[in-house]
Amino acid sequence: MKMLISKKAVVIVDFEIDADAVFLVIKNLGAVPALKLKIRPLAAILGLEGKKDITKLSIFKEISYLAPLKEIKIFIDSYESFFTHLKDLSVHFKISYKNEKRGSFKIKIHHDLRIYADLIYFIKKY
Repeated sequence: MKMLISKKAVVIVDFEIDADAVFLVIKNLGAVPALKLKIRPLAAILGLEGKKDITKLSIFKEISYLAPLKEIKIFIDSYESFFTHLKDLSVHFKISYKNEKRGSFKIKIHHDLRIYADLIYFIKKY
């Protein structure tokens, strides 16, 4: 399947389940860079067996340059530990960035993590 590539920077933040691990993915889907990217999680996201708030990582302060089609994948936790320590199944991000022509973009992304909550039964079975 061929992926459509936007002619402008399009930044998303998403969760990815890979076998028994949960990752947070920051991705520029566009053909141009995203500049001065700021990602603001609206609540803590606990990882590493509930011991580390990943929203405190420096990557959430500012990414000065996110290359076209670049993906940053951050390990959060094992599947079971992540859902054990998750305080709210609804996770929100505010994202802002600029393009090379100094245009500004702001978006909000809402994730309802309930869609992943029962996948462990299928992951462990197969």
